[in-house]
Amino acid sequence: MSTSAGSGARPRRVLVIANETCAARGVVEEVAYRGGPGGEVMVVAPALARGRLEHWLSSDSERRRADALERLDASVTAFTNAGIPAQGALGDADPLQALDDAIRTFDPDEVVISTHPPQRSNWLERQVVKKARERYQLPITHVIVDLELEAAASADATRPSPERPAPESARRLRVYHASDYDGALAIRESGFRDSGDGASRSGVWVTDRPPTGDGEDRVLFVIDVPEAVVSGYEQPAEGDQRRFLLPAELLNRHGPPVVEGDWSE
Repeated sequence: MSTSAGSGARPRRVLVIANETCAARGVVEEVAYRGGPGGEVMVVAPALARGRLEHWLSSDSERRRADALERLDASVTAFTNAGIPAQGALGDADPLQALDDAIRTFDPDEVVISTHPPQRSNWLERQVVKKARERYQLPITHVIVDLELEAAASADATRPSPERPAPESARRLRVYHASDYDGALAIRESGFRDSGDGASRSGVWVTDRPPTGDGEDRVLFVIDVPEAVVSGYEQPAEGDQRRFLLPAELLNRHGPPVVEGDWSE
């Protein structure tokens, strides 16, 4: 995904919009990958109200602004410490309006939206990511961050214990992709490629269990991916399988895939 800026080319611009997760390690790592060397990053922190009443109380506006500035400073510092120059901007309390404003002024090549996990995310409940993908032609990556588990992972790194189970944010999910023989040769040669229905959805279909079926020419690829990353791409289930429509570059990043069975000549 990321490419170095060539001679005379504009550096790749990544716009990040997040609330409490804006300084999370997962966000920084994703943006570092997408921006590449020399990339430009803008972080937008909406000045959010904690409730509908507070949104209308002018006396609370300064507190909301101060909270947003604190989050913004933490995020810019996290990027700077990772060697990624970043600028920050306060945004409208409505994350979609904040995104509108930032896209007009920053003109990004792609957008990263970071949220809490679904069960704790107000933005996901309001379908912010879904609406953003419907509204813009830009690539939009959704990063899910569990701050408690990320903190536990950092603590585990400093206090290793063979009895301590891996935190959820560090767990990997094994996914499967079936292909015919010719397609498998192409994947083996140059990696996965996005395909779609010509509409807004494109990517590579994978499942958390081997697909059923007895096709003789089927080749089954197996890839281990971070569950916290791919959960944002989960689609409605078919039966008892979990299904994901993952970007090809995400799968390729965590490859090379392992081929189940012997499909050599």
